[in-house]
Amino acid sequence: MPRTTKDQTYRKLRRAVIEEAVAKGFAATGVAGVVARAKVSAGTIYVHFDNKDDMLRQVYMDLKSEFHEQVTAPRHLTDAKQMIHGMWRAMFDFVRADPKGFLFLESGSTAGILTDAQKSIADGYAADIAQLLQRGIDSGVLADLDPKLLSLLLVAPAMQLARGAALSDRPITDEIVEQTFDRVWLSIAKN
Repeated sequence: MPRTTKDQTYRKLRRAVIEEAVAKGFAATGVAGVVARAKVSAGTIYVHFDNKDDMLRQVYMDLKSEFHEQVTAPRHLTDAKQMIHGMWRAMFDFVRADPKGFLFLESGSTAGILTDAQKSIADGYAADIAQLLQRGIDSGVLADLDPKLLSLLLVAPAMQLARGAALSDRPITDEIVEQTFDRVWLSIAKN
């Protein structure tokens, strides 16, 4: 039987951390539960993480980076509405591919687990999205509102839809995604 690589083991641990935290909450997540879910020896965890907090932080930041990269991939589009619509679709593609990962990110964002350096990185992701929304304001496509408010108006309905789908294990249809975007767009568009 081929030997598992360090990256494969990390991926297995990462999935177990996500599932354990979604099932029990960040505070109740423990190394023993992750070890049991991942079906690895207890010592294996310490090859990848220093302790429970480090484990939660690293997995959160790793997943947050992937989420940000996927959501901002349409940044190259010059038409602001197409770019924002692409970002919206990318968010739902992430949720569809990894609903528990999405719930993990949502819980982790309020868990207060990040170091100052990690908070700075996460704040940078938010600033990056604000900059993309500012592009829409500057081009006259988006209403002249604070980019944080625009982000909230875009993200809150999407998060609610995504949370409901992830918790109920029911997929979000393309029709609902598009209908919701069309209604949200009316609240953020200039005209």
